[in-house]
Amino acid sequence: MNKFPFYTNLAGLLLALTVGTEVSAQPVFNLNNSQPTNQALAAPPLSFVDVNSGRFGKLEISMDDGQFLSGSTDNLHLIARDMDFAQGELKSLDLELKGAHLRDFIVDKLTLSTQGTLSFDSGLLLNQKMLQFRSPAEAQVTALISQESLNKFLKAPTTLNRLSVTAGQPGSILSKLLGLAQGAPNQNGQPGQPGQAGQFGLTMETANISLLKANKINIQAVGKLGLSQLAIPLNAEVESRLFLENGWVQVGDTKLMTAGQEISPQLSQMLVEKINNLSNLGQKSDDIHFSFTDLKVVPGKQLMVTGTAMVNRLRFGRQG
Repeated sequence: MNKFPFYTNLAGLLLALTVGTEVSAQPVFNLNNSQPTNQALAAPPLSFVDVNSGRFGKLEISMDDGQFLSGSTDNLHLIARDMDFAQGELKSLDLELKGAHLRDFIVDKLTLSTQGTLSFDSGLLLNQKMLQFRSPAEAQVTALISQESLNKFLKAPTTLNRLSVTAGQPGSILSKLLGLAQGAPNQNGQPGQPGQAGQFGLTMETANISLLKANKINIQAVGKLGLSQLAIPLNAEVESRLFLENGWVQVGDTKLMTAGQEISPQLSQMLVEKINNLSNLGQKSDDIHFSFTDLKVVPGKQLMVTGTAMVNRLRFGRQG
């Protein structure tokens, strides 16, 4: 008597699962003449998950260091409930992103939760790694952004370049006075091409932001005012206020101050407008349209916004 029937059957099952689509020839006894034959025993192909026609009561995905079409995330956790690939439907979707990098901007934590039956394109999800909804999905959204992440965004070269401003064009009176009509001298001391010397203005070198009470922010900026060798160091301080307008975070009531150094009203206004426009970068996406209804700033730590979003699609891979 076999004392270990369970383990014997389990071993047999594991052996069967390791069999491919064809088993090597083994003797098969013919009951009619009891003579062995050398016919191959064809086993059916094993397919544990047929995703194309699969249906899942709960599909859960946890991903670290995810790289997507135009961004990345340190961690992604997704739960889809009652997901039917054959019908292209799911009942709810919960998504949590930690350390989401959207170009230069960082969202420390983003949660998105939908309710109600959603219809999606199964083919696009399987072939292009894109969850495309046939009609926009409404979701509850919460986003948390730390002061540290805001500073990383401000110090990024592309952000500093956006904040840098110029006044005047080559050929203007100011440009001629500074010798821009012929261009800057090259290494041999000869005049360069017109316009090569750059433009008179403010070049931002670094910036630091502090979150204050009453949804206010303070930005300490360091740059140079002038033109190449004629530029002088400039320390500027900007005070602004965060508020919601048309469902999006805006920066307004901006005041620019300097440590005893004068900036022309035109140049000062250009810098103020550039700072105010930094908050509009995320509104250009056609994938998700946010509509925030509440904004809360914790001084020195973080800001948090909550509201809703209309989700057209979620991209889970890079496209060539």
